[in-house]
Formats: sequence, structure tokens, C-alpha cells
Amino acid sequence: MSRIRVLRGEVRSFLYDGAINLIQNDQRFNHGFRIKRFVISQTNLHSSSIGSREIYGVLGTHPEALEASPGSTVCEWRWTDRRQVAWAATEAVGDSAPKQNFELVDPTHIIVRDLYIGITAATATGTDEFNYYIELEELSLSDNEAVMAIVQEEAQDVN
Repeated sequence: MSRIRVLRGEVRSFLYDGAINLIQNDQRFNHGFRIKRFVISQTNLHSSSIGSREIYGVLGTHPEALEASPGSTVCEWRWTDRRQVAWAATEAVGDSAPKQNFELVDPTHIIVRDLYIGITAATATGTDEFNYYIELEELSLSDNEAVMAIVQEEAQDVN
């Protein structure tokens, strides 16, 4: 049996806080989550002082998997890095409503231990806080499924 869980809130830009831990390892290895949706937006939608804004975000199982390079102040999409599991991008112009331009989730990945988020503004920086919305399907895992999910979290190719 699976249940849907939702994580939503605000995070500051990767520039200020780096990768933010949203799900912490609870040592329950037969309990996991599959990401179903990942949506991001700016927080202040009606400020004309914001200007044009493109933002992009990434979810990953390790904080260093989100960095463009070691010690970087921006996150980066790397689809070859199996520790990255979901990607989203949005755009807003002035005080217009944001457009969710892109959302991609790896449907084969199950989160057993940690989940991190990073969001970076690619253009104008009128604000440094961003909304996120993540839908998760809660799963019960057999011992074998749990082991395979943990191996995958460590960036091993098990598919």
C-alpha cells in the first residue's frame, strides 16, 4: 500500500545556504519514497522590482551532487549523476505569474535515506527565497528492494 506525502515550503538560494536536507536518514531501511512531482517558483509574485527571473532546482541524495563544482555557489543539473533524482525550472517576467517550464523526475529512484534540494536563480535577483512543492509516494520495501535502493543512492547503476 502506498500513500502520498507532500513536502512544501521555502528555501533560500543555493548561493546562501547550499543544499538543504529535506528528508533525513531515519534508519528505517524498509521505508522509502518515490518522487512523483517537483515544482518550484519565486515567493514574491507581484513585485515589479523583481524583473525577469529564471530559476532552476534539483533534488539529490547527497549535498555534493547538487554543486556545479566543489565549493560552488550554484547548483547544476547533471543527468549522468545518479545521485540527482529530479529537476525543475520556472520563469517569471516582472509581476506575471510564473510558468513551470520544465519538470523531470526519475521514476526508478526510491529515496531511503536523505533528500536534498538546491535552487538557483539564473537571472535577476530581486529575491533570494523560493517555493518548492514535492509529491512523494510512501513505499514499504522488502529487504532486497531496500538494498537495491541504497546502492542506487550511492550512484551505482542498478537498472
